[in-house]
Amino acid sequence: SFFFFLLGFSFFVFVESLIAGGFHEESAHDPDYLIVLGAQVYESGPSVVLRYRLDRAADFLMEHEDCICIVTGAQGYNEPFTEALGMRDYLLKKGIPEERIMLEEQATTTMENIRFSMDLMEGDGEVGIVTNNFHIYRALLTAKKAGLSHAFGIPAGSVPFYLPHNMLREFFGLIKFFLIS
Repeated sequence: SFFFFLLGFSFFVFVESLIAGGFHEESAHDPDYLIVLGAQVYESGPSVVLRYRLDRAADFLMEHEDCICIVTGAQGYNEPFTEALGMRDYLLKKGIPEERIMLEEQATTTMENIRFSMDLMEGDGEVGIVTNNFHIYRALLTAKKAGLSHAFGIPAGSVPFYLPHNMLREFFGLIKFFLIS
């Protein structure tokens, strides 16, 4: 039984190392599009998790003035408006011009975020995907599965206190991804 424990623990560590590998951004990219994956919005604005993503996206967009941003996400049952609309409003307040922001307001999953965003894009240029550091690895696997061949990750930070919980959730999210895919 110790052997199986060791085998299971080794598998867990391996998967967690894949997830942690997405924490660091590749440099020297100048994408045509930036997809910001949605998360919870409130009447008062984006959730903490989503603010991390949007702040990272705003910084990136300021550095890459030709890049078009696609904000993604439908309206959840507990949200006052679509995630995409809340994200657009936040980016506008950060100084990103409205003509550089496209809304994808139908998606309810990461796969839909990617696929529906692809429908808005022209051409087959490079695409940056912004999500929290713990979610980058799975988001890029999802993008590849959706047929988005020129995607790279732009990791946003996350709340350090919740990182162990988020890493554990991602472990199970990846297992589900591989079982269903």
